[in-house]
Amino acid sequence: MEHNYDYILTKLSFILSKNDMDRISLIFKDEMRIIVDVHGMKCIQAKKFINNIINVVRIVFRLIIIHGYNHGTAIKDMLSQNFCNIHVSEKHLDPYNQGVTHMLIAA
Repeated sequence: MEHNYDYILTKLSFILSKNDMDRISLIFKDEMRIIVDVHGMKCIQAKKFINNIINVVRIVFRLIIIHGYNHGTAIKDMLSQNFCNIHVSEKHLDPYNQGVTHMLIAA
């Protein structure tokens, strides 16, 4: 299954600001991966940003969220305890870096 990198970025650019788009990296390897950096965001901003990505990119992909944990764990805690989206089929903290959460997104 091949997905067009530019198509996905274009779809996201319709709803995300330039600043938000700068927080996103796409990687195509054995699976589609979207890496987002939410450092410096408030929980509500991060939640909206992540939900927008999940709801716009309507394919199966792995979402890697870099939130950090040295300067507070509010986003990390929100993702593990209060974040829900019907398209998230798997969610776990990175075993080697507590500042990263992985989600498997179903189409």
